[in-house]
Amino acid sequence: MNLILSIIYLILTFTLTVLCYKYFGKTGLFIWICILIVMANIQTIKISDFFGFSLSLGNIVYAGIFLSTDILNQKYGKKSAETSVKLSFIVMIAFTLLMYIFLYFIPNAYDTSQGSLETIFSIMPRIAIASLLAYFTSQFIDINIFDKLKQKYNKIWLSNNASTIIGQTIDTIIFVSVAFIGTLPFNEVIEIIITMLVIKFVIAIADTPFMYLANNIKKVKEIE
Repeated sequence: MNLILSIIYLILTFTLTVLCYKYFGKTGLFIWICILIVMANIQTIKISDFFGFSLSLGNIVYAGIFLSTDILNQKYGKKSAETSVKLSFIVMIAFTLLMYIFLYFIPNAYDTSQGSLETIFSIMPRIAIASLLAYFTSQFIDINIFDKLKQKYNKIWLSNNASTIIGQTIDTIIFVSVAFIGTLPFNEVIEIIITMLVIKFVIAIADTPFMYLANNIKKVKEIE
């Protein structure tokens, strides 16, 4: 059941990414990336099992960000992709900070939401730092690799897959290392990294048809 749902979820995420580009252009992708980064940080706390391995579900929607920045890089250039990362990075910090402060409001005696909100948004500082550091670093590496490969070879499948796989690898290593080294046995940390990378590589390859679909869209509605 989890596998079927993950495939549907992934296809839906990639499809919505292409539609955001088609109907709202660059601005649509900027907004979509901000939505995805918030969703990914909320969804990452839910763990599910796939073929006997545990996987954070935030990894699925997170893949939509790499597809979005690659589309921006392909259609609008490196600077637009970098701007989207800077904007979404600020949004992620603002969202995390505001929700953390929000939890300190004293709830009404009849309130039933405080406990659930604390479970979702009481993010350990180490996890939050790991997420921010991994995101910012991996995205800029992804963008620069995509741009260099585009300039040298001009092959979408190569630029898209190579940049995403390398970016996701760096993202995973930084996040897992900062978040878990010293709190988990080293062999478990390595196992988590390997498991996440296998899943992310499959997802990275799966976004290639959607990258071509976006690139073949001739008429895009830009928001003025």
